[in-house]
Amino acid sequence: MNNGVVSRGAEKTLGIIGIIFNLLTIALLAIGILSFDNVQNTAEFQDFEQEVLNDSTFASPEDAQLFLDTFISSFSIIGWVLVAVLAISTVLAILAIANLRNNRNPKAAGVLFIIAGLFAGLLSLTSILFYIAAIMCFVRKGTRRDDYQAPRDDFGSQNGDAKLKEEQRIREEERIRQEERLREEEQRRQNDNSLHKDDDTYRPL
Repeated sequence: MNNGVVSRGAEKTLGIIGIIFNLLTIALLAIGILSFDNVQNTAEFQDFEQEVLNDSTFASPEDAQLFLDTFISSFSIIGWVLVAVLAISTVLAILAIANLRNNRNPKAAGVLFIIAGLFAGLLSLTSILFYIAAIMCFVRKGTRRDDYQAPRDDFGSQNGDAKLKEEQRIREEERIRQEERLREEEQRRQNDNSLHKDDDTYRPL
C-alpha cells in the first residue's frame, strides 16, 4: 500500500539509460570528428575521392572537386552540431530527473523528457526511452513525499495525551511537596527564633 505516494524509480531509470546512450553517441561522434583527418589519408578514402572525380553525373571535374571540398568541410561542422544537440538533450534529461526527486514536479519532468527526446533524434532509441519516461510522468499521479503525512493513529494519540497528563500531574505533585517543605522549614525557623527570644528574656542577670 503506497498511500498515494508514487515511486518514480522507473522514470528515473529510463532517463538515466537515455543519458548513457547520449553520452556514448557524443563520445563516438567526437572520436569520429577528431580522427577524420587521419581517415582522409587512408587508401580507402583516396579511392572514394577518385570515384567521385570520375563520376559522370558531374558536369565537370571542377564540380566533383567542389562536392568533395564541401563534403569534407561540412562533415566536422555537422558532427559538432550533432554533439551540441545531444549535449542539450542530456542536460534536459538531467533536469527532468532532478524534478522527479521526491516527486517534486513530475509534469515539468515529463515536458523536459519530451524536449530531450526531440533533441535526441525524434525516433531514435534514446528518444523513445525519454518519451516513455514522459508518458509515465503524466499518467502516474500521486502525492509528493514531502507533502505526505501518515494517517493519524488515534490510539497512539490517546496514549500520548494520557502520558502528558500523567507527567503534568507528577510535576504538580512535586511542586506542592516542595512548597510544603519550604513552609515547614520557614515554620521551624520562626519557632527557633521565638525560643531564642524567650531565652534572652528570662536569662537571669
